[in-house]
Amino acid sequence: MTASDETTQPHAPNTLPVWVLWLLIMILFSLVVALFVSLLESRTGAALPEVIRSGGTGFATAAGLCLAAVSAVRELRNRR
Repeated sequence: MTASDETTQPHAPNTLPVWVLWLLIMILFSLVVALFVSLLESRTGAALPEVIRSGGTGFATAAGLCLAAVSAVRELRNRR
């Protein structure tokens, strides 16, 4: 065993890394936003292609903001 092996943290079997869980949370949040936007758009009487486009835009915007927030938090943590 080398010194670098001792500094690595053990990875328990059958567990997911934390970033996978955060990614799932971001995807689920973005899906909720997309469904809500689609519901609002369909209530206005929009056609199906418009509803789908609005939902996709809502999903992409929410996912982009979530990923941007992760980058911002990482940068702020590195400044300390």
